[in-house]
Amino acid sequence: MTGKELESIVTAYMDSLTTMTLACCAEEKPWASAVFYVRHGFDLYFFSSLESHHSRSFARNPRAAAAIHGDYRGWKEIKGLQMEGRVERVKGAVAKARATAIYLKRYPFAKEFLSDPFGLSPKVVTKMAKIGLHVFRPELIRYVDNEAGFGTRWELSIREGQATGDPVTT
Repeated sequence: MTGKELESIVTAYMDSLTTMTLACCAEEKPWASAVFYVRHGFDLYFFSSLESHHSRSFARNPRAAAAIHGDYRGWKEIKGLQMEGRVERVKGAVAKARATAIYLKRYPFAKEFLSDPFGLSPKVVTKMAKIGLHVFRPELIRYVDNEAGFGTRWELSIREGQATGDPVTT
């Protein structure tokens, strides 16, 4: 498989699903959380409470693992992405506006939470004030495809948002 073919498979897979599981570790305590995401290049943007366990953990240790996969009934069907990278808060008005626009295009229901606080209950408004925009930046992506054979996977290295080198079969 060529690098361009794997990039195309990976980004199409990212676009076909909506939820990723993020894993963090702080003070030697692992934690995983599911979040809605939107893709821009290989970067995956998500909103999360700044007081959540994972947001506090990422503030101390930005290293992260993530997984995106469907719900399969048999092991021969399993496909998915296993990733290593970093989580950062999105900073700067332009970066926040661009990521929010991409997010709202994919999740129009989020508009009421992000842009119409007057239509929300005071309790929800208080919670929304504590929401931050984050980005997971993968550095390594493994695409697993058991349809191609048990444990078949290809690795794609990512540097500064771009795939580098040829994919590796592991």
